[in-house]
Amino acid sequence: MASCADTPNKKNSVKRPDIKVVQPDRELNSQYYLNQAQRQFAQTGDTTERNRLILQAASVLQQEDNCNASIKLLNILTPELIHPDLQSEAQLLLAQCYMQLPTPAVSQAQKLVNKLLKSKHESAQLSALQAVIDEQQHAWLAVSKNLLAAGNLNQENSLRLWRAIGNLTNKQEKQAVVDEPRLKSWIELKTIIQQLGTQPQSLKLQVNRWQSKHPSHPLSEVLPEALVNAMEQDTIAPKRVAVLLPLTGRLSSQGNAIKDGIIAAYLAHLNSASSLNSQASAPHIELQFFDSALKTPEELSEQVTDYDTIIGPLLKEKIAQLIAFLPANKSVLALNRIDSIIENKTLDTAVVDNTIVDQAVPAENMTLPNFDVALETLSTASPEVFYFSLAPEDEAIQLAKHIHDLGLRHPIVLAADTSTTQRMSEAFIQQWQQNDQQQDYVIPAKGTFTDSKNMRKLVSELLDVAQSRQRVKQIELLTTSEVYAVERNRRDVDAIILFANPEQTELLNPIIESSLSPFAAREISVFASSRSYTLELNKNSIRDLRNLTFIDMPWMMPNNPWQDLANDTQALWPQTQDSLLRLFALGYDAYNLVPKLRHLKLLPITSVKGLSGELSISADGEVHRVLPWAKVAQDRVIPIAMD
Repeated sequence: MASCADTPNKKNSVKRPDIKVVQPDRELNSQYYLNQAQRQFAQTGDTTERNRLILQAASVLQQEDNCNASIKLLNILTPELIHPDLQSEAQLLLAQCYMQLPTPAVSQAQKLVNKLLKSKHESAQLSALQAVIDEQQHAWLAVSKNLLAAGNLNQENSLRLWRAIGNLTNKQEKQAVVDEPRLKSWIELKTIIQQLGTQPQSLKLQVNRWQSKHPSHPLSEVLPEALVNAMEQDTIAPKRVAVLLPLTGRLSSQGNAIKDGIIAAYLAHLNSASSLNSQASAPHIELQFFDSALKTPEELSEQVTDYDTIIGPLLKEKIAQLIAFLPANKSVLALNRIDSIIENKTLDTAVVDNTIVDQAVPAENMTLPNFDVALETLSTASPEVFYFSLAPEDEAIQLAKHIHDLGLRHPIVLAADTSTTQRMSEAFIQQWQQNDQQQDYVIPAKGTFTDSKNMRKLVSELLDVAQSRQRVKQIELLTTSEVYAVERNRRDVDAIILFANPEQTELLNPIIESSLSPFAAREISVFASSRSYTLELNKNSIRDLRNLTFIDMPWMMPNNPWQDLANDTQALWPQTQDSLLRLFALGYDAYNLVPKLRHLKLLPITSVKGLSGELSISADGEVHRVLPWAKVAQDRVIPIAMD
């Protein structure tokens, strides 16, 4: 036996306990913590320690991008948690995972955050999570404050905060400084960019001063890339401008209206330079118009060979094809949008004042003539392209955003039975659906009318006036006494949106007014787009449109800043239709935008005021318009100041 003891036998050696040896630098996976929880509970029966390890497993699952499994685990575990700290940790983990899903479960995450706030659980993690939720809901003021509260303003979070600051309205900026003074420096930088964004030299000077004033600011050492590019790049300086418009054929009236606007802007620029005695310093710009009506894209590209800047074309299929033939040294301001931008960027459907209408389709499904050939011949160096259109869908989107910002949640949409107004109705509803993560989201009721008789029936049905009338009749049948009753409309409706022309709106608005109960607890506002407004309103029209709130170009509003230009236009073209006046504004703004295009695209928070609206440009080169508001009063149209 002594001999055996002196000579160890591997087969008969003592078996060590099954203990997993973990190296300190080894990354543990979720299964390890689940196994540890099982062993710990089997050995000690300690549920608290077991639950702590399961929570650790759920946390690691989150880090492993497996939030679905983490959510399932936490939903099983949470009801068994007794310790307050573990409950809070589980709720925080669960809320974080809800926001990391491919389609974030915003409402569920917000409910959990609210529970944590009620339990006085405050932490940097909770503030960071609330900022993520606020970003999903576009609550930019809350995003700004929560990102600051979370701390850890690394480069990524600093850029997130900068994005939130860029989306604040003027009113929110003032509130932000009051609520969180540390945001003042961020808003100062934003103001500098908004005021000088299209003037690179002045912008660079003021940004450098801001950096000297705030040397420890998160953005001071590393400025946003777009801002750096804007300070370093020159503005577009056109010397020879080619304008491509349909000056003959079926779109000649539209093309010539845009041409008149461009010429008016060109002459105003010359007069301004002359009045400032700056003829010597102001470069001469050559302006040449080409009729694009019967020209192929190849022919148009040959005509503009010697021009550095191009305005137009108007037709979207010609835009897509022309771009493919142009070299990189051209700057193009197309007067429409295309369904699919070169480089695989998809845009919304585009129209020019309801003239050009197409269904948006992916590039691979398009059947435009020679479009595939144009794509094949496109060189890697494409021209600098921007897109400017008067799409009525944009007005519907602005209406939806504004109505939601007002706190209205139960709109009714009434649209005429035309392709344009139906698309506007769909655009409104699609924009409204972006709020579907909100607890108070309600699908808007929608109705389509075809004639005046159909209007009254439709309004009665959507407001439930017909049901109220039927209830009154039922009561009259049940009694021999005379019944005094007033028909009532639905109480949940808080806004009515009209997509109709002026004549239809003049019929609809009185029908709506007569269908609303005088005993309603709140007034129901009626909103409309520019399609409902005309400069030819008479006293009867104003009476029928009473209390209507609408949007339109500044150029079409009473007492606008361009009265001299309006008088000249009226003298030259006294019979011009409203639609052509709006296209005139498109041409006027298009010419004036050219030198500012590059920097407006680099700095989307910068905008310029034009006849057609307040203009900014998105990162894909698309010009966006924000239109002013007005309301029809007793005897006149009154502009409404909006933030």
